Amino acid sequence: MKNKVVSLEKIEELKFPLVQVYFYGEPVFVKLRQLTQAQIMACGGNDFSLIETLEDKHNNNKKPTIAQIVKYAEMQNMVAKKAMVCPTYEEVFEICAKGTDLKKIKEELNEIEMMIVKLSPCPKRSALEEKYDSAKVWYDLLLPEDFLAMIVSYSLGIDGSDIKEITRQSLLNAAALANRGHDNPSDHCDGRFTEYMKDDINRRAWIVFEEEKKKLKKEK
Repeated sequence: MKNKVVSLEKIEELKFPLVQVYFYGEPVFVKLRQLTQAQIMACGGNDFSLIETLEDKHNNNKKPTIAQIVKYAEMQNMVAKKAMVCPTYEEVFEICAKGTDLKKIKEELNEIEMMIVKLSPCPKRSALEEKYDSAKVWYDLLLPEDFLAMIVSYSLGIDGSDIKEITRQSLLNAAALANRGHDNPSDHCDGRFTEYMKDDINRRAWIVFEEEKKKLKKEK
């Protein structure tokens, strides 16, 4: 029996687990990697938080702006590109974009972007920015929402972690203890957290701590 030659790419691919996600409601299996802290930061990790307090949920009920939707969609796609091993993000994107003239859409986006750069802040520039954002968010949301959401949840390590148990009060308590102990709020939060989540806890805890200090000053 001849020895079977396995490519390095195939060996690399075998390292990653098959994860069941949903694609327009239908279960499918995708090979995914959990992203490192460096990879998450490269996707704009400083610009989003995995913590959702009651206050966050209240704010999330408000209608988001197109710019906010664009930013969130870009983050999801950047994470999916890094996380998807087999099939790759590009392979699934091509399936979802079948029948769409992607080249034409990219050219239109580039043209609008060049027009925006040439204009100073004015109503015409605002209209062009809105047009660009609307086209960009459509492009970034070609992949099904359920599919992207589950890939992001797995690859950021949300599944199996305790990050969704963090509340505003627990952040405030952790920051108060860290302030007295001259260490980090994450040192005072028990649970299963990745390194990125610990940084997330630290950032959010100090923000809440400063907000409470300002609130107390106003009440005096």
